[in-house]
Amino acid sequence: MIRTTSLISDENGYKKYNLFEIQEDLIAIIADDYLSYASKDFKKESYCELMYKKNFYDKYDVEVYKDVYEKYINNEKFKQKAKFIYSIIDYDKYVDFVEKNQTIENPNELIISYSVVDSDGVKINIYNIGISDIAFVF
Repeated sequence: MIRTTSLISDENGYKKYNLFEIQEDLIAIIADDYLSYASKDFKKESYCELMYKKNFYDKYDVEVYKDVYEKYINNEKFKQKAKFIYSIIDYDKYVDFVEKNQTIENPNELIISYSVVDSDGVKINIYNIGISDIAFVF
């Protein structure tokens, strides 16, 4: 696992950091600006909305796929997770990865873990994203 951190806020000495733990094989699909996630420098809000619309609202008819809408598309927690994936995964790199890896023998090992750590050392695990989660939202 490769661990990276970046400062996302500093309010009166109370600091919060992004903490990413990325399985080595997935480094190839990570966006160049992933460390800006949840910081004031994050600039992908509209891109994430567009990707969510393209991959869910535009892809599934609400009348035909009522269960999909109820379980996933209109589920706010799922939407946040999908947008997180769109924020940190480079789509073109992901497509290249898929072309080069037609078969994945141990998909449960391909994990990206995202946590927030504060200046007091408190760590809150937010997401554990697997390659199957990534494939589902794209």
